Amino acid sequence: MAAKNGSEGQGTRDKLIDAAFRAVARDGLADTNVKSIAAEAGVNPGLLHYHFASKDALLEAAIESASARYMADIDTLIAATPRARLFDAYVAFAAATLDANRDLFRVRLALGARAMNDARLAARLEIGNEAVRGRLATVFAAGAGRDTPSDLDRLRARATKAAFEGMMLSWLTNPDFPMRAVLGEWAEGMRAVLHKPG
Repeated sequence: MAAKNGSEGQGTRDKLIDAAFRAVARDGLADTNVKSIAAEAGVNPGLLHYHFASKDALLEAAIESASARYMADIDTLIAATPRARLFDAYVAFAAATLDANRDLFRVRLALGARAMNDARLAARLEIGNEAVRGRLATVFAAGAGRDTPSDLDRLRARATKAAFEGMMLSWLTNPDFPMRAVLGEWAEGMRAVLHKPG
């Protein structure tokens, strides 16, 4: 069903997207339903179906919206940072924004678990994964003193994205997991690899 035109319709749509994100981050996928999202947004439950074909379509819009904001921050960092300092700037950014992005990681991982049994959702999430890996490859190329990512940078980006998801899962499920220390160890190891001759 088409979304309502006009700023009022867009405002309601945005409210629903933000509310769905908050509800899943707080309650999890299983306990988030149309009524809870509508209550969180302060709107009539019927408006959800007016703006979105299904609850799943709304949840996908919520993660895409939050991910777009996160990616915009990374793009700003890449654009504003001299290449020679980009790797260190990225590591500092990742450490500094951990807590602010906790809900993003929680919702992303919840949808990732669901995507194991939903090929359509997996394909949608892969678009975002590829975007993240592209930025990581750029950061790794810069760390190695190159302007353009190589196949090895892209492979390292793929491995890093997978490793980060495991680290995030450990951090989100265990409050004692030393996330910043683990991130620091990863950075030291990657820095040594990137500066290795040849």
